Parts: sequence; structure tokens; C-alpha cells
Amino acid sequence: MNKKLIALALAALPAAAMADVTIYGTIKAGIEDNKTYSSSLGLDGNKSPRSGVQVNDWTSSIGFKGSEDVGNGLKAIWQVESRLHMDGTNGNKNAASSDGLGTRDTFVGLAGDSWGKVRLGRLSDYANSDMEQVDPGSYSDESVGGLGMFTRLDGRHNNAIRYDSANWGGFSMAVLWALDENRTTVAGTRTNNQFSNIGLSYENSGYFGKYNYGSWGDSNLVGGNKDWHRFEGGYNANNIYLALGYQQVRGYGFSPFYNGTVGTAVNNAVVNNLVNNGTFATTAQAQAAVNSLLMKTKELALTGGYTFGSFTPYLSYVKGYDVSLNGTNINKSGYDQFVLSLDYALSKRTDVYTSYGHVNWKADGAASESTFGLGLIHRF
Repeated sequence: MNKKLIALALAALPAAAMADVTIYGTIKAGIEDNKTYSSSLGLDGNKSPRSGVQVNDWTSSIGFKGSEDVGNGLKAIWQVESRLHMDGTNGNKNAASSDGLGTRDTFVGLAGDSWGKVRLGRLSDYANSDMEQVDPGSYSDESVGGLGMFTRLDGRHNNAIRYDSANWGGFSMAVLWALDENRTTVAGTRTNNQFSNIGLSYENSGYFGKYNYGSWGDSNLVGGNKDWHRFEGGYNANNIYLALGYQQVRGYGFSPFYNGTVGTAVNNAVVNNLVNNGTFATTAQAQAAVNSLLMKTKELALTGGYTFGSFTPYLSYVKGYDVSLNGTNINKSGYDQFVLSLDYALSKRTDVYTSYGHVNWKADGAASESTFGLGLIHRF
């Protein structure tokens, strides 16, 4: 269509129909040299990750949002936000992107200056929306160029309702409840694996402290995560960036483990040991027993940075401790990770970003992982 006709059509729309709509987003992509268990490059004959160069999206998105004053200090609010893949894929390197509308935070709700806001839709848990200070970097799902393992549970939930309070002298809170509308029947019992989440925050003069708690119902029946604690605190002002995080996750079987591929290998070693020492006669019996045991993971993360001019270097370190299975530690089941990164601000909205990340697994036979990335970030 002729550009002049488009301009005339837009000009003809009522001003009120467009005034409350904001278009926003972030475009992020880079080239990465990955040797990771999560990479689509796969594993070699020794079950170690292959290395290779990839062009990857770094979690780009586009959104539309707006509000309407409905009187008495009350506003109707809405948002539709969608995931984009700048590399033309949807997490599958062999297929074209099939990103849909509203795949990120998408909601309708009400807001008031004195009491906060309440929203319905697909919504982030508190850790995903208000935390992650220990992980300021940009990277793909296939890399270890950021703290993706530490933030692995952060996400969005369908069929959710969330309340966010107003700010009370630096204190605030949020509560989320996500319904389980796909309930299944296990051993004659109808499950209800709903998710409940609460977040607490205090921020003042650059200092911050945040706490996240998440809980899944009926996790003992469906074999998933049971509960989740995360604390982050630090200081972000006067060009100084410092963040400390601690996380504990409990769940049944190996569901809370740090990495799925490595977790499977550790799980198999535990199951084989139970069969070899005569505890169970078959692998199936041993696996069923492991799936009913409560696993706990604990992680500690620290990130520091300093801004001088247009440059901000960051250094992050994460310690994943040996996991416990029904109260007994599994030796060599933890990990160490460090990430060194540099952000260079070309302008207020455009950055060049580079990072190097390395993960050392303690498990016998597990290979180390590494990522080098260089990319461009633009916000609009």
C-alpha cells in the first residue's frame, strides 16, 4: 500500500483511540561461541557438548500497553507483550519462528495510586519481574554467558491473578496465584498443581532487599517442584553495582536439579547404585523410588559492577552446592560458574554487550561448559 495512503488512514483515526496506546520493546541478538549442554549443537560421542558458533536471539520482545482513567482515582490497565526471535527461530534452529501473540506478560486489570494494582492473565512471578539483580546480563537460552541456571525457575504463569501493592515508604509486596486448569488424575486422586507466589521488597537510597517464595500444590503426586525461596540484596547507585543472591529449591526426584542433561546423568548414577548394591531388583523400581524422594538444591550468587563513562564491566560468581536427596548429600553434584561481561552504551537506548561465561561441573564425567558472546541491544 502507498505510504501516503497509510499516513492519511492513521491521521483519520480519532486521537482518543490512539492516545492511550504505547508501543515498546527490546531487540537483542548476538553471535555466540557455545559449548554447553543446553545448546542445539547437541552432544558428541562421549556425551560432552559440542562447540560451535551460533547467531542467537537474546530474548527480544515487543509490547502494546495502555490505560484509561475511569474516575475516583481508578485506572483500567492492559498489556499485550510477545516474544520475538531475531535469529528467525523459535528455540528450534531447524524451523522458522512461530512466536505467537501474548506469549509474555499479557493482562487486563485495575490500578489505584493508594492501593496498587490487580491484574488477570499471563503474568510473571515476582522473581521474574522484580528480581534478577544478580543477573544483569544478556544472553541466549543456549549459553552460559549469564546466570540462567540460577534464574531457571523465573517465569510466567497462565491463568494467573496478581496483586501488587503501592510503595509504602520503600516497602512493597506482590501476591500471585496461578490456577491449574489441566488437572490430572494420579492413583485415583485428581491433582491440583496450582502455583502460589509472594514477593517482598524494600528499596531506599540505592540499597535493596527482595524476597521471593513460590509453592506448587500436589507436587508429591505430579513429581515436580515443591517450594522455592530466593533472597537478593545489594546496592545500585553512584556508579556502583553490587548484588548478592541465595536460592533454595525443593522438589521430588531430580525436578529441581540445576541442569536437565547433567541431572539425568546424576540421576542415572544414583539409580544404578541402588540396583548394584541390591537395594532394588530392577532399574524401574529404583527410579520410582528416587522419583518419590525430596531433593533440595542450594545456590549462592554474587555480582559486582562499576560504571565509568559509557562502560560498565560486571563480574559474577555462582556456587551450586551438592544437592541432598531425602536428607542425604549426593557427592559431586554441584557446580561453580563465573561470568565476566562488559556493557558499552552507544546511546541511551543502544548498547554493545559482550561476555564470557564458564561452568565447572563436579559430577564425574560431566564436561565443563563455556560461552563467548558479542551482540547489540536496542530499546524502543
